[in-house]
Amino acid sequence: MKHFEFWHPRLFEIPYYIYLLISASVRGLSIKSLAKANFALDHGEIGIGSKLQTQLAFDQKHFLPTERLAAETTDEEKVRQIMAFAERHNYPLILKSDIGSVGKGIVKVRSKEDIGPRVRQLSGPYLIQKFTDWNEEYGVFYVRHHGRARITGINKKHFPTVVGDGRKSIQDLAEQHPRYSMHWATFLQYLDVHRIPSSGEIVQLSFIGSHTMGCKFTNDSHLLNARLQAAVCSIFEYQRGFNFGRLDIKACSESEFLAGRFVVIEVNGVASLPTHMFDPDNSLAQAYGIFLRHGQHLIEAASENRYQAMYLDSYSSIIRRVRESARLLNLSHQHLMKSSGR
Repeated sequence: MKHFEFWHPRLFEIPYYIYLLISASVRGLSIKSLAKANFALDHGEIGIGSKLQTQLAFDQKHFLPTERLAAETTDEEKVRQIMAFAERHNYPLILKSDIGSVGKGIVKVRSKEDIGPRVRQLSGPYLIQKFTDWNEEYGVFYVRHHGRARITGINKKHFPTVVGDGRKSIQDLAEQHPRYSMHWATFLQYLDVHRIPSSGEIVQLSFIGSHTMGCKFTNDSHLLNARLQAAVCSIFEYQRGFNFGRLDIKACSESEFLAGRFVVIEVNGVASLPTHMFDPDNSLAQAYGIFLRHGQHLIEAASENRYQAMYLDSYSSIIRRVRESARLLNLSHQHLMKSSGR
């Protein structure tokens, strides 16, 4: 049987949503009012609003430079905007969906010649983001109750690698990797997959920090120290409307990360998963223990802020937005898979 981290996400998440429904009812909360945990963000950032608007709710000194490519602009206008961004921040750069999740639809632009073909693969609003070659990536979960902020979990992201044997190509080695899936085509296309690495040569395959795209997540919550806690909490210190979510962070080394020197790739809100639960060493019971504890954190934050003024769509409108976001994201992902020959 597959490890739970490879289950269909909707199947794995069913107990969590049942728990939220029951716990919210006990507190006299509606399900959509859980968004009030993050009342400063569009619907608490549940994956239907703009990632950039979420980012702009915080001090930008912590974030990688990012701009929005509006869906309604022409391909020519998008090309010009990307070229102007590259002049300021150099190549490579990253294009990712403004409503993205789980690593889908992420594009690396390596040169001016890449821009036109890549733009034609995009569906819906996209972001341009400066690329960092810092290779230490972490998910850091943050909660705040009654003014007390803390980190409740840290996961390190281990990008898939292969070791050359002097006989097999990168493609062959990748397909033998225990975490391999057809989705890997979205990042293998940036490598010369026909090259045969020398014996003992280590080749990193991915730059996308998603466990559904091949990353292994480990529970590294034990790394937490006072400097890291202070650095993360300072990001949200003056934004009292964010009380539950996960930061995706990159640093040039583990020691720099622990010293609180890092850049933020993005902020994930109410829909965030405590990704340290996906450590392969966790049992299913341990994973659900982590998951449901974070459900309790969400209920507490939403209950504390239940009287905050916040616009919330109707349930039918939220469902339509969720479906449209998923449709556009899957469309971009399909285009990327086709461009890689898959």
